[in-house]
Amino acid sequence: MSTLNTNPEYSEEYEDKPLPLKLYDKWDDEDDLILKHKLEALINGNITPDQAAIDLDTIITNDMNQKHEALMKRPDPRNPTPEEEAQGANMYCIMPHPRRWIEPLFHAIARLCSSFPPYHPGQTRIIDCLKALKALPRHDLYSGLPPEDPNEPYRTVTLWPIEGNWEAVAEIFDYEHVYVLAPYRWRNFNSFIARLTCSNLINCGFLSSLREILPSDREYPDLAKRPIDGPNKLGNYMLGAAQWIMWPDECRYVYEQCKRYESVSGPREMWSMERWREWKRQFAFVAGDGRFAQKYRDVAERAYRQILMVEEENLTVRRTEE
Repeated sequence: MSTLNTNPEYSEEYEDKPLPLKLYDKWDDEDDLILKHKLEALINGNITPDQAAIDLDTIITNDMNQKHEALMKRPDPRNPTPEEEAQGANMYCIMPHPRRWIEPLFHAIARLCSSFPPYHPGQTRIIDCLKALKALPRHDLYSGLPPEDPNEPYRTVTLWPIEGNWEAVAEIFDYEHVYVLAPYRWRNFNSFIARLTCSNLINCGFLSSLREILPSDREYPDLAKRPIDGPNKLGNYMLGAAQWIMWPDECRYVYEQCKRYESVSGPREMWSMERWREWKRQFAFVAGDGRFAQKYRDVAERAYRQILMVEEENLTVRRTEE
């Protein structure tokens, strides 16, 4: 992560106010705009999270049902007509495919979430909307072409069991996170995905910036060789990493996950007691080292104290159980 202040988004004014929204693109089509207008109304407080969830579900459900009904009325619902083939049409554009809505919705959310500081109302409204979607009654939408064998079931997608990596939406956050560069965007992004993860919505733990503050990580700077920009680089990563630790719910979630394993080594594995102890050392180290700017030391101190509190809670519970 660059620490150069050549971009206005690196300004300290964004420590506690939203960064410019990353929502609209010049190539947005009609469907994109429907989703993005709804998200904009949500974050601005013009509609409630519950209403936004109902509206999004209704938009997607109605469109997919209409496409399925039209598909099944065709003489051959599995193949284009000769006229359509001559025009270059294909069945992908004709058949129902819920992911055509799900993917752009979560791409918009993954880009939008880096704008809001931790626990900003805009951030919380998006989280609450996803919780409201998850709470809606489950229902299936047809996806793709009808099976060639009429005795086989038609493939469906169920809305909205948002958990784990449902419909591969965690991969969308993985795709977007490489474009999050400014330190406060990085912090905001980590705050959002930490809340997603500990709320049992989308498991984005493998994207946590806690990885970058491990001395074994390739992004961890050599502070002896980089005495000036090294502390800034590590400090900027710590702004993001701390979002998984400095808040009580997030910290408890991380600790409970870490308690399951002593060590891990897989590229997507994040939680272990070995790493928990290292994160504790890193937060204590930055909090007490004068080479780091005060804003980094303050965040590290808060995270370190939260670790101590969660560990003490765990000891108290164990004593009670004994």
